[in-house]
Amino acid sequence: MESTATEVVPQSVDPGSEGPGRGGLVAVLRGHLDLFLNAGSLMATTAITSLFGVAYWWLAARTASPAAVGQASAAVSAMTLIGTIGMFGMGTMLISDLGRLRGRKWELISTCLLVAGGAATAGGLIYVALAHLALPGLQHALGSTPATVLLVLGIALNAMTLVLDEALVGLLQGPLQLMRNAWFSVVKLVLLGLLALLPFAPSGGQLLLTWVAGMVASVVILGRVLRRKGMVDSVRPRLSLLRGRGQATFDHNLLNLATYLPRAALPLVVTAVLSAEANAAFYLAFMVLSFLAMVPGNVALTLFAVAAGDKAALRSKVRMGLLICFGVGLPASLVVVFAAEPIMGLFGASYAESAASALTILALTYVPFVFHHFFLAISRVQGRVRGAGIFSVFAGVAELAAAWYGGSRGSLTDLVTWVALVMAAETVLVAPTVLRVVFARPPLEENTMSRTSLTLRERAWLPLEYIRTVGPLTGVTAERLRAALIGLHAADPAHRAVSRLDRAGAAWLHMDAPAFAAYVLEAVTDLGPGPADFDAMTRELQAEPRGHHPVRILVGGGYVAMKVAHAYGDAGPVNTLLRELVRAAGEERAAVIAPAQRHRWALPKAWWKQLGTKPGRWREGLSFARPPHPPESPAQPWTADLTVQTARSAEVLGRMRTWRDQYAPGVTTSAITFAAFAAALRELGLNPDLSGGTFLADARRYLDQDVSIDSNFCMGPYLSPPSLTDPRAIHTTLKAELATGRILTMMLLREAKIAVTGAPGLPDPYPAQAPLEPRPRLTFSNQGRHDVLADLPWAVEPAGRVNQSVPTLNGPEGVTLTTSEMGGVLHLEATFHASTYDPAMVARALQLVCTDPAALIMATR
Repeated sequence: MESTATEVVPQSVDPGSEGPGRGGLVAVLRGHLDLFLNAGSLMATTAITSLFGVAYWWLAARTASPAAVGQASAAVSAMTLIGTIGMFGMGTMLISDLGRLRGRKWELISTCLLVAGGAATAGGLIYVALAHLALPGLQHALGSTPATVLLVLGIALNAMTLVLDEALVGLLQGPLQLMRNAWFSVVKLVLLGLLALLPFAPSGGQLLLTWVAGMVASVVILGRVLRRKGMVDSVRPRLSLLRGRGQATFDHNLLNLATYLPRAALPLVVTAVLSAEANAAFYLAFMVLSFLAMVPGNVALTLFAVAAGDKAALRSKVRMGLLICFGVGLPASLVVVFAAEPIMGLFGASYAESAASALTILALTYVPFVFHHFFLAISRVQGRVRGAGIFSVFAGVAELAAAWYGGSRGSLTDLVTWVALVMAAETVLVAPTVLRVVFARPPLEENTMSRTSLTLRERAWLPLEYIRTVGPLTGVTAERLRAALIGLHAADPAHRAVSRLDRAGAAWLHMDAPAFAAYVLEAVTDLGPGPADFDAMTRELQAEPRGHHPVRILVGGGYVAMKVAHAYGDAGPVNTLLRELVRAAGEERAAVIAPAQRHRWALPKAWWKQLGTKPGRWREGLSFARPPHPPESPAQPWTADLTVQTARSAEVLGRMRTWRDQYAPGVTTSAITFAAFAAALRELGLNPDLSGGTFLADARRYLDQDVSIDSNFCMGPYLSPPSLTDPRAIHTTLKAELATGRILTMMLLREAKIAVTGAPGLPDPYPAQAPLEPRPRLTFSNQGRHDVLADLPWAVEPAGRVNQSVPTLNGPEGVTLTTSEMGGVLHLEATFHASTYDPAMVARALQLVCTDPAALIMATR
């Protein structure tokens, strides 16, 4: 069967080439492992501390008196509030700076810990003074003098551990802060359990001691882990390291307080304008919302930590972060919306009655929470912290004012409705900042006007290239070919043949005129007017590493060798390009190639037409054979040495047809050629693997007549005819295979895999070893008739014309036979490694095919 396919599926790569990144979903996810790992550890920290916190207070309520529990809970609340304020922006400043800092990281961290501890200690002393002088209720909650001292110490330690946790996030060591918090939760719970075993009820001070001891123990354990991992060198505080960071620290602290204090004050507003009972219901509903908001809060914090040290990654990190928040948190928030009443009912029927509607409304604010958190993270990364802080101050005041106004109207539902409306208005203001980052196009290279992403089909063939060598020609020089390409660029700068191929980014980069004028000098190489070795030209292009030129041309001695990236197209589009470039050069004019429509849905439509609407074909169309793994055999050191041998004959096609009419009516000449080549290899003692081979086929046969594909639309199924030396067996097997439409399924699966896992811009490296006794693994590619090239400015008659079609890739044991017809002449090219097979033996096989294919085939019967 005839095909315009040209090259085998990649198994190896040119020596010395480098492989750029992939672009599929798995690769994308792998590229955001830092975001997943650190955000996940923060979420796990929240979950663990919440779970153990519930267990702690449950056990405390059953072992201590209510007065002791009240004293301890008041102390913990003071520790949390004053410790958070006492951080003084040090944690977020560390997240911002650690990613960019080279050396002295732990000296800066220890300095910030010292400052935060000092600020929190001062805050604790102020709290104690106010309790003694102005707030008698709090004075009673302080307890004894040792308990008061312990509280001040706990406030300082809490601030320092909060800064330490954020420093670990800034170092992208989220799992370590998870470990520290887990140990803190476990140690304090274990200590409380030991207190419960004592014959007396623990006091409030003793409960507080379990918290302080838990913090100390967790820091000691973390320190040992850090030392063991060699992550800490000097922890000597250096206040000089804070020089120049004061303004940034103040801005971060302003932003932190502007976002923390209004939310912390909301329960007070509810109590003031409604009642303590209403606040109890609101607090529980707000606790559910806070659990949902944990997702965007932790993801945004991690986003800040990751992108602060790599601002170029901001766009991709924001997009992935939003995907996490909307993919994980949004469904959960919708569950809360529709299940608000039973959720609140878990706390009691009265809570369900008074706060179910409020919880429904609060759950709808999940999206505003997402955009607000991401706005803050982006503002931090982009250095607009003060502006974000001022905005957050006004936003916080507006939320509190809305809560006061809504609550004064008489119900908790009214209160949260007005708060939600204000948050929705905030979203309108902050969403553009987030969306500008999400939809920002990546920066273009210098002198690049625009870019076009490769389709999945183009990406699938990105590692492969294909060489067409023609000649001898008249009037075709390197200078004229460059002029033809420059003319094509002037008419259509976005044409793929005159674009730069970005293998790492899987895109066509479209250059401006000056850039392309310089680019085409590298794309077209002048070998001079002297006599040319066209086979050597082909081999030279084969040996060149893959680069950014979609079209690479050698011109000399009347021959043109053109290497084209398979992402550009297969034999059909390549012949169209070759014909127009050569004709334009010969006629000294600009090349003209009409833009083609990119039929992105052509493949699924063809598959649906061929198989989707015909259930009877599903079994055959969805199952296909895979190439067998070669059996284990002794190996030897091996290096790649890709080469090509060629042959042509003006008489053999007539002989084939005469033999076919007598012995194999209806069989194609390509099947005869394939069988004769396999027989020739066997006759010469090369012992080819005759159990099967790869047959490249063009899938355009399944498209509607009005659909034209100008890229690559072929596939190479592995088939096992009853005999690879019998043309009738090959013809029958190929015909049956093409009737199933199975190659469409293979192409769809390949594109689906690429969409998920990505495709390399370059093939994998060649192996360092090959079998000690190699057997040719055959690939057959028939390109059909090339009579479209008949009007080139040929210098000789058809029998003397060179028309080579050569791949640039093959496995160590691979032998690829490419066939084509032009002007009644059969052209054969065999691509293989000279380090595996003797080129003279392969050339002899081609000559046998061109001399008497019938004798080769009949000898095998």
